Amino acid sequence: MKEGHIAVHDDSYKSKKCRPKILIIFNLNDKEKLSHLFKLGKVIKKKGNCVILQRLAKDEVLKRINIINSHMRTPKIEALHRAISWINKNDNVFIPLLGLDLSPINSNNWLAGFSDADGNFSITITKDKRNNFRIQTFFRLEVKKNYSRVVSEYQAGNSYFNILTKITEFLTVNLYTRTRYKDDKVFYSFMAIAHNKASHHLIRNYLDKYSLYPSKYLAYKDWCSVQDIVWKSKKGEIQKNISKINAIKAQFNSKRLNYDFSHLNSLCI
Repeated sequence: MKEGHIAVHDDSYKSKKCRPKILIIFNLNDKEKLSHLFKLGKVIKKKGNCVILQRLAKDEVLKRINIINSHMRTPKIEALHRAISWINKNDNVFIPLLGLDLSPINSNNWLAGFSDADGNFSITITKDKRNNFRIQTFFRLEVKKNYSRVVSEYQAGNSYFNILTKITEFLTVNLYTRTRYKDDKVFYSFMAIAHNKASHHLIRNYLDKYSLYPSKYLAYKDWCSVQDIVWKSKKGEIQKNISKINAIKAQFNSKRLNYDFSHLNSLCI
């Protein structure tokens, strides 16, 4: 999963009222399986390796809104509240504007969904001057610093600082900031990085309980496999196991050619 959006147009957008819709952006390699699981919605191909699933049907949008209401943790709750306000006004119903989920970050599957969208697993292999291999694994979460709209303090404000702070506290790591330049634009983001054995154990215990779903799950399992090889290797044994690690890395993330989504067969959405 790449990203999710709740689109709510102002009444002045068109002469005809446009109902709120839910947009889910996901990797092209996940298209067939996720389209089958979601069943409803229009799939649109984007540039690059992404597709968009548009959920437009009134009943389906209402169902999803009721599911996520009270389970939001980021400034995107502002878009949810706008959608609910639109529905309450135009459909003559009442859906409460429930607040942020303030429960512990590891108490439900929210972080797994957030990781599906904004998380990244990486494996690096380097050599020292003596030609000894060093294997490092990282889990990163990176999000832009600020939400694009004005958000009230009740809705968490427009900064992602608070939620990233909670995540780094859970992982017992530091919060980082990043500045990137592309053409004439500057992008600012927050990053949480699990980089040591303690933080890796924390995220693994969590994700083994609250699973990732699309191809990110496959990357996670490969990432764990490399860690297991490294952790079980005695001093000097990494050299013997480097071929196994290289084989895993050769089909890791964007290099993957074969996708086994059997872990989703029992999933009901």
